[in-house]
Amino acid sequence: MSNRSVGKGDEGKKAAASGQKARPQDASPIPLEKKAKRKGVAGIGQNNDILLYVGLIVTAAISLFLRIYYNWKYVFTENGVVFSSETDAWYHMMLAKGVVINHQRMWFDPMTNFPSGTVLHFGPFHSWSIAIVSEILGLGNPSMHLVDTVGALMPAVLGALLVFPAYFIGRELAGKSCGLISALIIAVIPGQLFSRTTLGFTDHHAAEILLSAVAMMFLMLALRSGRRMTFESLRGDCSKFKAPLVYSFLAGIFLGLYIDAWSSGFLFVGVILFFVFWQCIFEHLKGRSVEYLSIITTIAFLAAIIPILPFVKPYYGFNHYYYSLFQPTILLIGAAAALVFAFLSRYLKESGLARYYYPGVLLGAVALGTGIFYLLLPQFTRPLLMGIFTIFQKKAGGAATVAEASPLFGNGPGNVLTYFPGMGFFEIGGFFVRTDDVIALLLTTFTFALLALILLAARNIRSPRAVDIAMLSWSLIILVLALAQNRFTYYYGVNVAILTAFLVVWAMQKVGIENLDLDTIRQGEGSKTIWPALKVVIAAILIFALIIMPSMSWSIKFAQSAVGPDSDWLTSTAWLQNNTPSPGMDLWEKYQRPASGRYQYPDSAYGIMSWWDYGHLIEVVGHRIPNANPFQQGIGSVKLGTPGSSPFFLAENETQGEKVLSELDLNRSRYMNTRYVMVDQQMATGKFYAMTAWSGISSSNYLGGFLQEQGGSYGQVYLYREPYFRSMTARMFFFDGTEVDGSGGIGLAYLPKEIREGVVVPVLAQAPKITSNRTELEEFIQSSREKGYMAEIGSTNPAVSGVPLEALQHFRLVHESETPVTTSGQKWVKIFENVPGAVVRGSATAGTRVSATVDILTNQNRLFKYSQSNITDSDGRFTLILPYSTEGPIAGGTQFDTMPQGNYTLVVGSTAYGLRVPERYVLEGASIEV
Repeated sequence: MSNRSVGKGDEGKKAAASGQKARPQDASPIPLEKKAKRKGVAGIGQNNDILLYVGLIVTAAISLFLRIYYNWKYVFTENGVVFSSETDAWYHMMLAKGVVINHQRMWFDPMTNFPSGTVLHFGPFHSWSIAIVSEILGLGNPSMHLVDTVGALMPAVLGALLVFPAYFIGRELAGKSCGLISALIIAVIPGQLFSRTTLGFTDHHAAEILLSAVAMMFLMLALRSGRRMTFESLRGDCSKFKAPLVYSFLAGIFLGLYIDAWSSGFLFVGVILFFVFWQCIFEHLKGRSVEYLSIITTIAFLAAIIPILPFVKPYYGFNHYYYSLFQPTILLIGAAAALVFAFLSRYLKESGLARYYYPGVLLGAVALGTGIFYLLLPQFTRPLLMGIFTIFQKKAGGAATVAEASPLFGNGPGNVLTYFPGMGFFEIGGFFVRTDDVIALLLTTFTFALLALILLAARNIRSPRAVDIAMLSWSLIILVLALAQNRFTYYYGVNVAILTAFLVVWAMQKVGIENLDLDTIRQGEGSKTIWPALKVVIAAILIFALIIMPSMSWSIKFAQSAVGPDSDWLTSTAWLQNNTPSPGMDLWEKYQRPASGRYQYPDSAYGIMSWWDYGHLIEVVGHRIPNANPFQQGIGSVKLGTPGSSPFFLAENETQGEKVLSELDLNRSRYMNTRYVMVDQQMATGKFYAMTAWSGISSSNYLGGFLQEQGGSYGQVYLYREPYFRSMTARMFFFDGTEVDGSGGIGLAYLPKEIREGVVVPVLAQAPKITSNRTELEEFIQSSREKGYMAEIGSTNPAVSGVPLEALQHFRLVHESETPVTTSGQKWVKIFENVPGAVVRGSATAGTRVSATVDILTNQNRLFKYSQSNITDSDGRFTLILPYSTEGPIAGGTQFDTMPQGNYTLVVGSTAYGLRVPERYVLEGASIEV
């Protein structure tokens, strides 16, 4: 194909026809106003630029509107500001408020991951930016509501500002039309880029996207304007290179701010070096100087260190997960590498060696440098190489349950179709219209971007432009990362917008439309045809209908679904703050990192056990200390023998669960290691598989799938198995910790049968046995096994146990949320307190059944019966440990609003007694002799 730059117009053709020398490809496009003056319409170009920038501002305003309008009522509520369902947003706001209160950013947090605390890896940019804007708007004394408001708006504003770097990068790539279309697409493109930049999604992702894009924008501006810079030229009058030097410095500052937003932001050091490596080769092979690349890169990398240095903690060594010596070191290495690339090029030229030696020498230098660093500084190099490898490594176990770390095509083309829609997927009259998935995939902006990459590479085969190679390098690296982990699609959205715009401009030029501007429309002035203007109008309509509208349709859907966490979790964690004893620690205090690595908690401190997803809400809303958190700390593993939330919730009896809690800290009471347990409907159903995955246990141990023949075909039967009902999760959520007789089970008899190659699925050998008589079920199982079948008892309903369950003796329900989720009235979130329990002892004839029952009325007026039973031993002694008191809360204890409606009924054989249990006895484990 032709190497004519997309968006350059016919300047090359005109120059050739007139015998004039064509402009160098790396030169900047001729300003629009100069073209206009040559046509005798002075000033039109300038007015057109004004209209263009007004259009960009309007585009940014529309982008902001889409990001804040649809979920405004979900974020700004009568109960305060509600942040995104991604609980990291709540944590970021806690950090920002801490900066406002203390004028310092916290770097160690003992209010999570009890009983260890945690070192923070979150970047300081988000905390300080929210705090600074709040201080300005609050005239030095901002209210916490103002800070919340600024924090909620911040991601949407940052997302809307993407319009401007997208325009300038697109303009550098292929002219103003490309820039304008890039801005329009980035304003509405859906997917993770959009969802992470909506109102209330106060995470560091929005800053990552904007700051990295701005850094690349200034880099490209420096490349275009600094093409003729050399080391010699800078020794003299460098004022003529003021623009590229300033652009290089600004590229570095924004690169540094980007790393301040994300500690692993050194990713873009690799992006830039990858580009410089290849562009140096291309320039050297063409006999051109590579020194401008070295100058720009060195200035940028050295400038990037400036905003990073205040946050570097040398005691972390070269740990790239935290702000350590790693970040400034890799920037210094990058600057040194850029200088080496230039000096090697000069050396080979001065030595008179053939140009083709340079790529080999450069590769050798890179390999040698990596080897030297690997040997001399392994603590720097090895984690870096391992980090690169783990990004592409297939996730297994619990890591495989983290959605954002899954491959882009992990679940088929669905992500691509929704993140990067095109003409194959749009909305008409409130209904989505789409073609077949394969065809739709080919018509997405994701595919358009791939085509644009090919076109961009093709136009640079003969004479590579630095800006083009920078765009190619950047896009290819982010594309590969996005394919490995779909979290990187929020980066790749920027590239897709710009590359799609590039393809659109290329297509327009093929049909004779050079630019989407007033000058193109005026080409028809004075002629007898309006075809030039009509073509521009048709092109604009097609761009809107086939690219902008599908994207906007999906973005609105994303915006409408961008709501905060379940209200039940907000009310439940708020209840913690007001009704549980203080842990003796203040959320807003600035804690120092302990030298020993483990925080020394006061005796009054305690942990709260829940699944790690909810840890930040427990801390930020409840002001209490979670055992596990979204930093994926405190999860533990049954397979590895480490205590944590997964082993606890999978424990199949109370003794095993209490052992897990004891092992959290052997020097503390297990009742303080975890004083409260929070469980919700998702943990008992949808998230249960994640608990098994983190512990290295197959979920089929808990939920089995069976095939049942029905008229020559097979239907699917799912059975909740005995280990599921015995788990602490099911005992607490579905059965309130009370005794269950297990009369709701069914019996299945089956044989494994291979139904397709490599896949073995159990097939029912006979009809299921359904009866409420436990004895009949056990007889069915016995007879089925005698016939050679495999057989077991379970239930098709997780809320109806198929096995008998003992009562929990140390966990009592103290609060439940407002939303019912089962026909029996079970609520979305439940809070249990871990207590020693009152020990009831007595005697009767050996083998006598003893039981204690009491009616419990919850704070939501749900009534259930707590039952516990036992059999007297051979000496006629019995023991019951009762977790509920009959006299209500006491000062300094849990102010529970769920409690018995009277005394226990203690039945010993055929004799019944009334039993009063004081709260102090429950908390102290005191004995009651009867």
